[in-house]
Amino acid sequence: MVLLPVTHQPGRHCASSGARDLACFHGLELSEAMCFGLGAGLGLWLMEAASPSRLIHLRSHDMEAQFFRRIGQDFRWTRFVDGPASHQGLIAALDDGRPALLRSDIYHLPYYNTKTHFPGHVIVAWGYDQAAEEFLLSDTERSELQRTPFAAVQLARFSTDGYFKMNGDMYAPAALTDPGPLAPAVAQAIVFCSRRLLEGHGGHGGLTDMARWLAQMPAWGELPDWRWTTRFCYQMIERRGTGGGGFRLMYADFLDEAAELLPEVGRLKLPALMRALAADWTALAMALKDASERDAPDFGRATEALAAVARAEGQYHRQAVLLA
Repeated sequence: MVLLPVTHQPGRHCASSGARDLACFHGLELSEAMCFGLGAGLGLWLMEAASPSRLIHLRSHDMEAQFFRRIGQDFRWTRFVDGPASHQGLIAALDDGRPALLRSDIYHLPYYNTKTHFPGHVIVAWGYDQAAEEFLLSDTERSELQRTPFAAVQLARFSTDGYFKMNGDMYAPAALTDPGPLAPAVAQAIVFCSRRLLEGHGGHGGLTDMARWLAQMPAWGELPDWRWTTRFCYQMIERRGTGGGGFRLMYADFLDEAAELLPEVGRLKLPALMRALAADWTALAMALKDASERDAPDFGRATEALAAVARAEGQYHRQAVLLA
């Protein structure tokens, strides 16, 4: 059996806890919140999907790349032509003494026991047992390694349909070098994150999608799967690895650390604004949960809560870019 020294600590979000674990293995002691913040992890996306028919996602699409590049590392996901090639690539990395970040779909991970596809979930591979044909994985809030069949991991690493495509995505660096003083990178990450949310991406994402969502919300009751869409949206804000408040609570913890490095973060009241924003997201989540449990669609309360979130998002991000 091959098992590398495990530096996993239970965390709040899959990618930020995985990034923290990998950084720690390579000698960089950073909190999960700092990894998330340096990765400009906040996002805001409204998407159409098959089931649920509307999907809200509140994390940036490239947090891992942003984090590793901002601390001075070369980053790219290694991708593979098929499952067997991805399996051999992971075995080779572990044999070489390199733990690996992996993207996965929890549908294929037996310890989740779920019937819902959720691709893009980040796990870390620390070793394997050839005799048992199992990988040893760490995953977010779980304290123990998860023994997971080779075949399940191979399936979990590929998703070529739907809104998130994966081709065995793996990141297993040989080393991570000390980035030096973090203050400049922290300031850049805060401003970059807020500018991206204010400006969007080619007409999508950020406050652009927030306005689109606010305009559509009163009509969500006409969706054929309005209960499931609404319930899943609540989960995406409050439960599915966000740390609460749509990732904003964890980002507030990052801003607390940032204020120790950059006093201007505190003078701009960014941590307090972010905690208020997180509370607004949680209030929206509770309104959506309530709407999903009603006999008939009623999105009045949820629409009001979403309008409060939109105001608070704009207020925070317009203040944050003043750090530039």
